[in-house]
Amino acid sequence: MNLAMKKIEAVIPEDKLDPVFTALTQLDIGGFTYFTAKGRGKRPREMVSSGRGGRFQSAFNVNVNIYVVVHDNMVDKVVDAITSHASTGMTGEGKIFIYNVDDAIDVGTKKRGESSL
Repeated sequence: MNLAMKKIEAVIPEDKLDPVFTALTQLDIGGFTYFTAKGRGKRPREMVSSGRGGRFQSAFNVNVNIYVVVHDNMVDKVVDAITSHASTGMTGEGKIFIYNVDDAIDVGTKKRGESSL
């Protein structure tokens, strides 16, 4: 079975989720999953207010990880949507990783492969 599916994993700043969500929705993909994560990269960490009027630098950046599995022919469109809506051109704004997907199964319909998307 020769499947042509890719998993796209993107790590972006949390405040960029809404514009990226809108852009991905407009591509009419089957859906995606995201979760909030804390991490450390090259992006400057935010200054956080303490309860007593002081400020300190946060130990981590707050990001979201987005996961989506698409047909091969959608990869460039998804990557373009993410980069054009999450990037301001600064270093350390996130990463996108692309993986081959050997198989996928829709839990409800039990369809396999590309038809599961």
